Amino acid sequence: MPKLIQSLPPGPLAIIGDVHGEIDALLALLHRLGVDPERRRAQRPVVFVGDLVDRGPDSVAVVEVVSRLVDAGLAHAVLGNHELNLLQRDRKEGNGWFWGDAEDYAQLDSGSVRFASRLATPSDRDRVAAFARELPLVLVRDDLRVVHACWDPQAAGQLPEAGEHDVLADGFAATIDADLVAKGVPERAREERAEFGGLRVREMEPNRHLYAVVEEDTAHQLRNPVRLLTSGGEVEVPVGKHFFKGGKWRFVQRDRWWRNGADRPTVVGHYWRRRVTPTRGDLELWDLTPPFQWDEGVFCVDYSVGYRYKERVRGRVSGFHGGLAAMCWPERVLVFDDVDGAPTATR
Repeated sequence: MPKLIQSLPPGPLAIIGDVHGEIDALLALLHRLGVDPERRRAQRPVVFVGDLVDRGPDSVAVVEVVSRLVDAGLAHAVLGNHELNLLQRDRKEGNGWFWGDAEDYAQLDSGSVRFASRLATPSDRDRVAAFARELPLVLVRDDLRVVHACWDPQAAGQLPEAGEHDVLADGFAATIDADLVAKGVPERAREERAEFGGLRVREMEPNRHLYAVVEEDTAHQLRNPVRLLTSGGEVEVPVGKHFFKGGKWRFVQRDRWWRNGADRPTVVGHYWRRRVTPTRGDLELWDLTPPFQWDEGVFCVDYSVGYRYKERVRGRVSGFHGGLAAMCWPERVLVFDDVDGAPTATR
């Protein structure tokens, strides 16, 4: 079983954001960074922030490339929430490829669309799971920290030195459940979800605030250290502001935990950042920060390459809005898979 907090290698690094099965973007970005997975050469070590899988066309190939680099000592990676979902056998929108589910689909405003993802064979599943099981939750050195979604010292302090991610997460969840059961929360939450189609049907929008669902969801997110580090904190949305995303109606939203500051530069993924500040529509958490700027010592390097499946459905084959990014450290320069020129990440 892996050590859950491990050391980053010394010297310059290239920190790559969430890949989400976009194998072509990954290979293009590695080429720009001077990394050759076949010949096992790299100008500098590569660090992946997690969420290698789901939604994109070939998660299996992505894991094969990354694991080859890790085995060669050229790359390191932390566990993302999407890898944790697979280890916990938690079926989510976009991870049907892992289970061989060709009918896996996303619910978009324009209707439902299937994910055009390569389906894993049983041996593929074994290799992907074996690779994910060996990943740490945090990589750190004196001048830098990499974690998928959230750095929380108190949560990190509750972890053993080593452990199996799914076993630990399930153990924390069981303790949380016992406390919630004593209060009658799960039964009320089940009734609330059942009243509105399990909250999985876009057309069955709840007509009221679901307080038990809120209490259950926030407890499992904030009090489970494994989930907090890989998915970040969540807070209750205002009454009447629930929303549909990722295949379900939600009554909690992600928390801007980094506004409390970080004790050293910290790079995360997870938050679906955009390369251009939106002028209309719903704002994501990192839309409140300029596209290439740090925020209180934290930088999100996830520039939403995982949304390319949506653009392909609409007929786009190039010029995507989202991209796969790498931050070159210590230069703080960004490199994208599909854009020439390298913006500097400002403080």
